[in-house]
Amino acid sequence: MSKPVMDDIFSFSGRRNRKSYLLYLLLMVLIVVAAWSVAVIMTVNGEWTMITIAGIISFLVVISHWIVGAQRCRDFGWTGWAMLLTLVPYLGPLFTFAIIFIPGNIGPNRYGPDPLGTSNPY
Repeated sequence: MSKPVMDDIFSFSGRRNRKSYLLYLLLMVLIVVAAWSVAVIMTVNGEWTMITIAGIISFLVVISHWIVGAQRCRDFGWTGWAMLLTLVPYLGPLFTFAIIFIPGNIGPNRYGPDPLGTSNPY
């Protein structure tokens, strides 16, 4: 069983598996695209407050992405501080893409229990 996508998106504790992380990224892209699409349409009609709201939504998505990414790093045994690599130009998007494919540790590690609920077969 996978960790629910919207579970602990503003909590630095715990681990997140690949499926949950990928679904989280897709959901956040949809939310940001929808917010900015509405903002652009409203701006054409002379309503500028939606630009501010879309900016706030985008800021919250970036913060939650760092938190969820830190949970993902903990799943394969790295510290959450590794998400600071996303701030490096050119390396940031590659790192975000790479952690989608790095498998997590089977069973519990020092950051918590396995989000899939599997145990070590050995």
